[in-house]
Amino acid sequence: MKELNIMEATVLTSPNPLTLICSKKEDGSTNLAPICFVSYLSFNPPMVGFATGKQSHTGKQVRETGKVIVTVPGESIAQVVMACGASTGAKTDKVVANNIEMMAVEGSDIQIPVDTRLAMVATLQQSVEVGDHILHICQVDKFLGDEDKKGLYAWNGFGKVAPAAEG
Repeated sequence: MKELNIMEATVLTSPNPLTLICSKKEDGSTNLAPICFVSYLSFNPPMVGFATGKQSHTGKQVRETGKVIVTVPGESIAQVVMACGASTGAKTDKVVANNIEMMAVEGSDIQIPVDTRLAMVATLQQSVEVGDHILHICQVDKFLGDEDKKGLYAWNGFGKVAPAAEG
């Protein structure tokens, strides 16, 4: 074995489920951020955690509103999901810029992409500084899923985005 850096290690743990963090912006629109630093944390109550960079607009919005929808996007939007990671939601309406068809979720004022395999409607419980990121610990209020859709994964240390069957 040889010593690796964290980016090299991500290649060895690939594929990683790719999520699209959906949060509400100040103007009421939805911000989208692709993130792989996500994990289930508890069965009872159901909890999920995700980490964003300390300066992340998405993290700031989630901490201010206390609400988020963690989604697993479908394969038809693979290219636009990666494009969402190339700009900040503070300056760009990523939904409009990438022409993403959105839909409402009952019980939430945050929209999600129509092509979504899994949506976890959640409430922020705690934020914890972890190195150069902030971990957002959320209780899942509702799970919504569509088994017929293929979810996306990040392959080769985030070098490729594709469903598991195609990696």
